Amino acid sequence: STRETTPCSLIRNSEMISTPGSTTKSKNSNSMTSRRRIEASICRFIPSSLEMEEFFAAAEQQGQHTFREKYNFCPVNDCPLPGRYEWARLDC
Repeated sequence: STRETTPCSLIRNSEMISTPGSTTKSKNSNSMTSRRRIEASICRFIPSSLEMEEFFAAAEQQGQHTFREKYNFCPVNDCPLPGRYEWARLDC
C-alpha cells in the first residue's frame, strides 16, 4: 500500500494546516503564547477556598431565609415557626 503525499511546492501557506473533517489550525508560535497568556489570566481569577465557602454560606443562608418566610418552618432546627401554616408532626 502506497501512501499519497503532497509536494511541498503545492502547499500555499505552510503556516496553515488543514486536515479533512477538522478546522484549519494555525501552526504559529504566537498563538501558543497568547494561549498561555489567557490560561494564566484565567488562573489569576480562581477564588480561594475561603472566598468560595463565604459565597456558598451566604447563598445557603439566603435560601434558608426564603424558605422560612415562605413556609414558616426552620429547616436548620427542623421546627415550625408561627405563621400562616399549621404544622403537625407525623408518626412514621
